[in-house]
Amino acid sequence: MAWMYKHIPTICFFLVMCYLTIKTVPILGEKTPHSQSQVEPKPICQSSGPIIGSRRVSNPCSPNANWTKTPSSGELVNENEARVRSINKKQNRHDRYTRSDTEYDPDADFGLFTVKISLGLPQQYYSLIVDTGSRWTWVRCRFCRVGCDSDDPLYDPTKSLCKARLLNHFYVNYGDKSYINGIWGCDTLNIGDDLSSIMNFRFGCALNIFDDSGDNFANASGYLGLGKGYSSLVSQGGASMQVFSYFVPGNGGGADLQFGDKAREKSNTCTNQFTPMVRGSDPEKYYIDLVGISVDGNELNVPSTELMSRGTIIDSGTTITRLPEVVYSAFRDAVRESMSSYTLLDGIDELMDTCYSLEGLIEPIAFPEIKFHFGEVDTIDVILTKEGTIWRKTDTVNCLAFAAAEGCSIIGMVQQRGFNVLYDLEGETIGFGTNCT
Repeated sequence: MAWMYKHIPTICFFLVMCYLTIKTVPILGEKTPHSQSQVEPKPICQSSGPIIGSRRVSNPCSPNANWTKTPSSGELVNENEARVRSINKKQNRHDRYTRSDTEYDPDADFGLFTVKISLGLPQQYYSLIVDTGSRWTWVRCRFCRVGCDSDDPLYDPTKSLCKARLLNHFYVNYGDKSYINGIWGCDTLNIGDDLSSIMNFRFGCALNIFDDSGDNFANASGYLGLGKGYSSLVSQGGASMQVFSYFVPGNGGGADLQFGDKAREKSNTCTNQFTPMVRGSDPEKYYIDLVGISVDGNELNVPSTELMSRGTIIDSGTTITRLPEVVYSAFRDAVRESMSSYTLLDGIDELMDTCYSLEGLIEPIAFPEIKFHFGEVDTIDVILTKEGTIWRKTDTVNCLAFAAAEGCSIIGMVQQRGFNVLYDLEGETIGFGTNCT
């Protein structure tokens, strides 16, 4: 009898596993969105304890670093298109720029960065891709059946510190027919070496991981959802999580993800420009008003309504920026005109249509200055860094890191390079900081 009481959590978990194996869950190809009762846990695991602190992420010289690298052109097109299409359908999809070891090019660009987190005690460590465009956090779990390959060990839910167990289903399906399903997990989440934590943190314990793009979600342990809404990290972390920031480096170097007071302290060392958050059609995502774009000091001759009527999302989970067709066409033509002395390559990339050859160049290629104008009332002018303009496809090819979209504009992570980006949910502002100390 004592043995049975001791192993109740493990017995319960195996019973749920048997149930999931027998029950057919209609995820793949499902066209209607899941109802809240299907995807949310029952409220038996309450979050407590604010999370405060900073994390060093994406330093290639650090053992905690984990950058994903750029894929082949075909993979890049498929993954970016899937993300953008699904964002416009109010679904979550991740434009992952990865590359297999056999395709590695040390001069090629890097994609999404990860943060190292831990769950439980003793701590189990995992690298999760940072995603401000989604509220869902999930990790690959022990007893995983499909899509289980990961660079980290699988999470063991039987070691959870939660007094209560969440045995109902967790599943998320994406716009390209990729999906995750399993059960809800609950454990202590730690981010940062100072072990600041969220007790009873709710997340998806993934048992079946289907990635339609074929890259297995870059073999990351999962995703860290920094979007808005119930069950997101910012909602479970309490008041101190209502401010967070990250610094996006260029093609290498360190990056910081910080929360609460430390995010404000970091921001105070920068030269900042702030723009209001605005309402958008998807309550999970962060919207700002992009009202215009300038190339080499000349603002594009397109109505601001072409940008504002559809909204602009800022998203760490989308790699390159997407603009509505009319705006992108004017923008691309202005860039090409300013770079007429360089060799424009036709058909070198199916997604990015403005790529240049570096062969024979003595001086580095010079892309024009690109400036984003944010805010309908108090407009700010944000000049992109050189790294925020170029996508280094290979050591001999550089591309303009923008593409057209049929729906809303999306400010991707490449265009955020060189900025300390601050999200102040209480003040409803987003800040772009430079020259930070």
